[in-house]
Amino acid sequence: MATIRKITLKDIAEQTGLTRMAVSLALRNKPGVSATTREKVMQVATRLGYEPDPEVSNLMARIRSTRPAENKACIALLSSTPAGAADSTSITERKYMEGVIERARLYGYRVEEFGIQDQGMTPERVGSILWSRGIEGVILRPLQYGLSGGKSRTIRFDFERFASVAISETIVTPDLDRSLHDQYTAMIIAITELTRLNYQNIGLVLAEDLHLRVNGRWTAAFLQYFYSPHAKHATPPLILDGFRPKEFSRWFNRHRPDALVSVDRFGLRLAQDCGLNIPGDVGYATLDLDELVPEYAGMSGIDQNSHLVGAAAVDMLVVSMQRKQRGIPVHPVRVEVEGIWHAGTSTLRQHHTSERTAPAGFR
Repeated sequence: MATIRKITLKDIAEQTGLTRMAVSLALRNKPGVSATTREKVMQVATRLGYEPDPEVSNLMARIRSTRPAENKACIALLSSTPAGAADSTSITERKYMEGVIERARLYGYRVEEFGIQDQGMTPERVGSILWSRGIEGVILRPLQYGLSGGKSRTIRFDFERFASVAISETIVTPDLDRSLHDQYTAMIIAITELTRLNYQNIGLVLAEDLHLRVNGRWTAAFLQYFYSPHAKHATPPLILDGFRPKEFSRWFNRHRPDALVSVDRFGLRLAQDCGLNIPGDVGYATLDLDELVPEYAGMSGIDQNSHLVGAAAVDMLVVSMQRKQRGIPVHPVRVEVEGIWHAGTSTLRQHHTSERTAPAGFR
């Protein structure tokens, strides 16, 4: 039986009149060759029946990953605020970025930030810079603006030339592959843990921008509990468009929750402003806890594992780049990272009487 000879880069180069390097760049969709040349190479490769050797590809990938740091490939981190400015926004945001940088390093990539809103920059200019530098993949940081109702949550960028992954659901358009914290499950976990402590009337207090930031996923999970036959009391969620102690006081006085769930210290500040003692008058749990931060010392709540959310974004992006996937996906993929409950002193096991009275000084 005759042996079928494997088609090589040399065969394609001879058919196209190009060098083997140019053919290799074209087949890997790398910068340095024109779209016309790339199309010509792909047509010839298809006609000849060219199939890349996976062993060679893996070997080359390992070789590239061992290059000195200054020659490592780059992943672009796109920010809707000036580059570097978003670092001060939140603990969660910083942990996302730590996860991105550390996981990218394991793959042999360095990470460089580009602010779409930087002075003199436009989405088109940023895209041209990335393309000219041979950058193939971009990760989009969470939006820091446009999170109130009516405002567009859209990013303009030439996504067709790049593999792209977004962190969080703050960007609605375009709908990209994304990594995010599983807020829905986090709320279920928090309610389950509070119920184990015998809290019977759990209340949810959120700032409107954070409610919108997660597309209402915390609230949706809470409403599942709210309408559950297992809920002993029905306390509607309180969503405020700012720090409004009077509205909180009226809501609390009407429904008398024995535990509050909120994000960061928003609900805690409202409770303290109204003279409530934590955990004596009401228990408190946050949905975004970082035990290493002094102001969260002793607080119960959910650690979102934000570091892993950032790492997952890099995992997704590297796979997309290896598969030569570019542009806005037809069927976007979401990777959700589940949080972990940490019990603190802001919640205590409850011993209910037949009728709960209002806290002292809160009638």
